[in-house]
Amino acid sequence: MNKLRKTQVGLFASIGIICLVSVLAIGVVAFAYYGEAPKIVNESGGIVNYNEAQLQPQEQLGAVSGPDVYQWMNFHAGYQSGGSSYATTSTATTYTLVAKDIPTGTTWLNWKPNINTTVTLMATTSVNIAALDIPDIGDTRTIYLYNASTTVASTITLAAGTGIDLQKNEDTGNLATAGTSVAELTFIRKPNKDVMVILDQWDVAD
Repeated sequence: MNKLRKTQVGLFASIGIICLVSVLAIGVVAFAYYGEAPKIVNESGGIVNYNEAQLQPQEQLGAVSGPDVYQWMNFHAGYQSGGSSYATTSTATTYTLVAKDIPTGTTWLNWKPNINTTVTLMATTSVNIAALDIPDIGDTRTIYLYNASTTVASTITLAAGTGIDLQKNEDTGNLATAGTSVAELTFIRKPNKDVMVILDQWDVAD
């Protein structure tokens, strides 16, 4: 009986030693694996410490879900905007701008007058003003009006419709844009819902 009991005690002791050694072995392996921060490989192929990498300045990324943005945005590297053009001709001495003359996205209005033409900007009370897509106070839209006539004498003279506050650059002699010249028109919705139009002109320099 005593001999059997001694055998059992020895067996349990052996099992305990094996378990202890196993636990120590696992601990050594775990420490070797996790004892220092994992390494990551960057784009250039270099190996860096993961924790140190987390402390480095990170690029700020963002996204918008659609064409409408309702918060201020900062473009630190600049930006380039696009647009579209629309071409038309006129043979009358007077014409009133309508919605079809400025389709959505138009930034370049190529107009060829075959005679001196006075173009009246649409009234703010007309449905045509909606084509500018500046419904709220402070909204702006810029359109470049190019006189495509090769005859300098065929001018485009702007006139203000009802509710249009037409302003011109002090260096601009008059409201007429001669052939091959261009006028920049900036439309701004005013607090009283009228629209200010700032006219700035450039003539051919070469």
